[in-house]
Amino acid sequence: MAKVCIICEKETDGSAVADDFVIRTIRAVKQRFGIAKNNILVVCSSCMEEHRKRRERYERNLVMHVLVAAIILFAFVLLPVFTTGFSVSALVLGILLAAIIIGLSIFSHHPKLAPETQKPKPEEKKGQRGRKRK
Repeated sequence: MAKVCIICEKETDGSAVADDFVIRTIRAVKQRFGIAKNNILVVCSSCMEEHRKRRERYERNLVMHVLVAAIILFAFVLLPVFTTGFSVSALVLGILLAAIIIGLSIFSHHPKLAPETQKPKPEEKKGQRGRKRK
């Protein structure tokens, strides 16, 4: 299998991309239609900065979608309680709209790097910090 960069789409070596739910779903659909290439997805070193920007933009959009969905769910569930009383149909409609809004974040999905290829976080030095108190 070829290693293909998800940014520049060239065959190259690089840091592996995590196979998350979205990528597995896309692969399953492509295999079902017989058009899957089964490439190993990577991010080459020259595209790492672009990958970081796209991943940050995706995470920011996901947070915004969740906030909007929470506001809509709040509006459909709690606001009718104060006016006409609790409504099961409003609850179902609120949950449905919230799920659709969160689902819209898939259109801007950008996968993260596989855990074994991410840079390790610098560990703190073990020992004393600052002056020792008596």
